[in-house]
Amino acid sequence: MYFSNLFYLSFKLLFMKKFTLFIAVALLLAGSTYAQSQRMVLAEEFTSATCGPCASQNPAFDALLQQNADVITSIKYHMSWPSPGNDPMYLQNPTDNNARRAYYGINSVPHVHMDGAWWNGMPSQVNQARINMAAAVPSPFSIQVQHQLSPNADSIYITTLINATDNVSSGDLRAFVVVIEKHIHFNSPPGTNGERDFYNVMKKMLPTNAGQTLPSSFTTGQYMILTNKWALENVYDNSELAVVVFIQDYATKEVYQAAISSTNAITPMFTNDAELTNVYYATDKNCSGTMAPKFRIRNNGSDAITSMDISYYINGGDTTTINWTGNLDFLDVAEIQLPQLSFTVEDTNHLVVNITSVNGTSDDYTANNLINHEFYRADILGEPAVMFLGLDDNPEQTTWKLFNYAGDVVQEGGPYSDPNSIQTIILGFTSSSCYRLEIYDSGNDGLTGNGFYQVVYGTSSVAFTGGDFADKDVNEITYDVVGVEEQNAVNNIKVYPNPASDNLNVSFMLNYKAPVSVTVYDMLGKALMEDNMGTQASGLISASFDISNLQSGMYLVKVQAAEKTFLTKVFVK
Repeated sequence: MYFSNLFYLSFKLLFMKKFTLFIAVALLLAGSTYAQSQRMVLAEEFTSATCGPCASQNPAFDALLQQNADVITSIKYHMSWPSPGNDPMYLQNPTDNNARRAYYGINSVPHVHMDGAWWNGMPSQVNQARINMAAAVPSPFSIQVQHQLSPNADSIYITTLINATDNVSSGDLRAFVVVIEKHIHFNSPPGTNGERDFYNVMKKMLPTNAGQTLPSSFTTGQYMILTNKWALENVYDNSELAVVVFIQDYATKEVYQAAISSTNAITPMFTNDAELTNVYYATDKNCSGTMAPKFRIRNNGSDAITSMDISYYINGGDTTTINWTGNLDFLDVAEIQLPQLSFTVEDTNHLVVNITSVNGTSDDYTANNLINHEFYRADILGEPAVMFLGLDDNPEQTTWKLFNYAGDVVQEGGPYSDPNSIQTIILGFTSSSCYRLEIYDSGNDGLTGNGFYQVVYGTSSVAFTGGDFADKDVNEITYDVVGVEEQNAVNNIKVYPNPASDNLNVSFMLNYKAPVSVTVYDMLGKALMEDNMGTQASGLISASFDISNLQSGMYLVKVQAAEKTFLTKVFVK
């Protein structure tokens, strides 16, 4: 009977979408000694408190899941249908619920996906044999997950250790970290189907519902540690919180492994193991030939780290070694701020930082000791640049400053008040110079979620983009206020008086026949006044604006002539 069941398993898998899973089982039948891991099956159910069939199928399905808690875990995504669509667990996080629904193309409830693309159907179709079949497929990963609540119980902190127990190659591997509430009980049904008990309800997907990108391939023994945190929202009972982590090929939908958290500490892979996790303040674009980077090191080993040697250099130049001393226990971090470095800017540049020794000896795992940060010569602009600033859930934490080469602040903005909005800001360059743009986040977690910033110039050229940083991100750009061709079009631009209060005058010399317009903007890039003059003959051109209704502050005046743009600032008092 044992052999017949195994061959039946192989036969069933042959006709399923996941050919790779069939190969894994075939190797198992042949007595393979691959060091793969026991699979934790993932069941993702789409359900609703207003769905009649959900109420009839969920009790038996939930009981089956609980009977097999050692081999299967689940996540429940709540939907907005059937009518009236008032499921509170949907309304508390429609964004993540809808994103997962769209990913799988769900159009009916209840519906279950087991291990992504391995099998899908109704909860009533899930039985012990199907769970056994899915759990029999070995996994190339092991996952440990720990969750902890903050001391005041308003945030959850998650630590995940992913270890490859076999070689894996995939086009788009992602880790999904999902906070769930294991049991929610209502004294009276919150929806129309009579259900009062709900299990493993999705509360939040971290860092976003698109998951966190992993390396496209892993070799046996390769590992990584992920950390996430979430400020709790709409949680009924903090003691019921847990976290499900799963690894999925985002293109094929195959789930390779899943795990559910506990409050137990994760077990380190090595004894003596430091990881260089991040380099900050290192520009992606540079024109000044200077930077003052900061890097973060974490202890991933079981032994405390009391000393490290860290070397760094730029563009193959002289190597400098830092001798760090301190005391880092497991998962503690240290941040090291370098002095300002000077270098010759090349088209492509490299900042290389490397941990060369730990506790006076070699590191047990050297694959995470080095970061090679590649950055480029800054774009040169002869036209205005626009910054698109996509704010996150905490816009009051976001500010920014634009510095000229001398280090003077020429423009700044924030904090903001409209979460998840996009601010459009015309950067007000004042003269030909190398400029430095710094974006700050007082929450020390950058522009989280869907937040971002991007500087664009010309029609669609991107100077740089960012958003994934800690307290500060830095980039540079070169502005050439008047190029050769621009001098041939316009010169001797005057904006007066400056400061102005009632009327603002603009005059310039147009050197040949061309279409001309003059526009006044606020510092967020909103056009307030415009004089579109059409095609003008060469000679002295002038425009005048009534600014008596403008509030005091800085404004930008843009002169456009012969497809060239010139910006200057004016202060209204």
